[in-house]
Amino acid sequence: MSLFDLPRINVKGTMSVNPATANNDDFAANVTLPASWGAFAGAPLALIDSKLVRAQTYGMSDANFIAWVQQVQPFAGTQPAEWNYYGDLTTDATGTVVGVEGAAGSLAGATLAFSGGLCDVNSQGSPPATQFFIDELTLKGSDGTTLIAGRPSKGACQWLNFYRNVNLTQDGGAGGYVYHTLLKSAPGTVINIPELQDPKIAGVILRYVLFRILQGTPDYPNQKPNPAELEFVATIAPLYANEDIRTGPAGRLLISNTTQIATPPNTQNNGNNGLIALAPTVLQQRGNKISVDFSPTFPDYYNGTTNPKYDFGPVRLVTVNGTTVTPIAGVDYADTDAGDARGWIFDFDAADVDPNATFALLSDYYGFVLRETDYYFVSNQQGIYAEQFGPSDRFLNQGDEEPATVSVYRRGARLDRSNCPPITVWQYRSIPLQSPGNAEVNAVNVLPGDPISVDTSEPGNYLLTFTVNDENNPAPNGYPPASYLTFQNPPWLTNAPSISLRILPNDEDFSRYYVDPSAAEPVGNELLTFAVVYEKVLRTYYVLYPAMTKVFALNSETAVKDHAKAILDRTDMKHWMTTKYMPRTRDLSASRKTLLQAWCRKVK
Repeated sequence: MSLFDLPRINVKGTMSVNPATANNDDFAANVTLPASWGAFAGAPLALIDSKLVRAQTYGMSDANFIAWVQQVQPFAGTQPAEWNYYGDLTTDATGTVVGVEGAAGSLAGATLAFSGGLCDVNSQGSPPATQFFIDELTLKGSDGTTLIAGRPSKGACQWLNFYRNVNLTQDGGAGGYVYHTLLKSAPGTVINIPELQDPKIAGVILRYVLFRILQGTPDYPNQKPNPAELEFVATIAPLYANEDIRTGPAGRLLISNTTQIATPPNTQNNGNNGLIALAPTVLQQRGNKISVDFSPTFPDYYNGTTNPKYDFGPVRLVTVNGTTVTPIAGVDYADTDAGDARGWIFDFDAADVDPNATFALLSDYYGFVLRETDYYFVSNQQGIYAEQFGPSDRFLNQGDEEPATVSVYRRGARLDRSNCPPITVWQYRSIPLQSPGNAEVNAVNVLPGDPISVDTSEPGNYLLTFTVNDENNPAPNGYPPASYLTFQNPPWLTNAPSISLRILPNDEDFSRYYVDPSAAEPVGNELLTFAVVYEKVLRTYYVLYPAMTKVFALNSETAVKDHAKAILDRTDMKHWMTTKYMPRTRDLSASRKTLLQAWCRKVK
């Protein structure tokens, strides 16, 4: 099941990511405008009203605002636009196969390449749900033969771990886990590997872990982007037709909510007083074989040139039943090359494992550094969208609307409606970042497969999380934390299950601007001028995402009119899963899109 089947093709490489950062608002929770700002004094430094998708320009003209966001502001210590104002939200990855397990032919040295785009479900304070879209993936043999090609599903970053590196801080010290699937049935898919031709195999999984992000210095005077580079380790494995969980591995989840691993003296990291925790791992047991995905788990130790693993002493995979601890095998995590070659998926032979025991990772120095959770929640809807006043139980995910549901595993077995204790769904309003909402009960007595509903009457962003309250997990038991600001930090950010939902704003009735408001594709009337469409739609993208203006000037009526047909095409949902879709931020609501398209139909 999932990653743990053979063949496994393991890759090591680098990815360039070019996000646009003016919408991040990393300062909103702790930086305010100084007293010299008059009416705006004391306002949080936030360049976007994420709830309404409107730029916050603090009374400045467009030109003055664009200049201001690129200049270092003493009260903030950096540019308000942060490190990549000119980013175009694209990604580009290349890697080399460094190990193969279970394939007859030698794939060593084959090259993996994939490119596409990325965007957060909500840029302001929702890091668990950065979405990765891949326009095209290819795996080519050393002779140039195409082994795999196609366009995979959308992936969403999970298990975001700010303790990934013991010698890098902030984003540099983070790591994230992304999971895509590529179906044989999808148009254009090529899978030309003999071991993957079994008709029970529906396609392939691509799992990669991103880490060691390095950012350059912005070159804003020359209006240049400042993409960051990351390392990744990846595994390609078979996807079987009976696998319906397609956003992560199924099995038994091991986590740590305690920072007990000490980092070396004089290192700089995101640890709490120099103490860090391991990120999760997922384990599967089938007969006498135990397979563990350690790809997100063990921290690195960047030394300025290379990025080896941080060796914090011997660790062993064990089982625990009461006070009885039974060793299974040592885990040689410090051998980076060997780990990369196996995709950080470790296979162990283990006979006579106690069926009543739980799994754990035991350190000689720090005791238990990972323990199995009672319940492992997984969902295929990690990052989703709704429209204000739209359906409350159907959400945009992989280009189509679908229900949001959750599945639950316990001791590696998937629970169904007859044997799963009732689930409580919790929700946080996560914006504005400086004053988000506290945890609220969304629903109780939910069972696996039940559609989750959210009130869509207000736009904004919800983060959903889940608990099971049985005799061993009495409510509330300290989880989830009351504050969203607590949730978005370790350990909750890393370990807790979550769905990030964006409700796009439809807070204004634009029907007065249409010749026939009831038409399926309305056309603008004389009231729908360029000034209206610029103020209601285009201005936010013009001032916050200058990469879009490199194509044509969004503040120019002539330029926008000349591209009216292209806008109609690029805002069509047929492109939603690709970088062709505009805006790449994917925060253009239905009402605003209709307004923009109505103007384009009027002038094209």
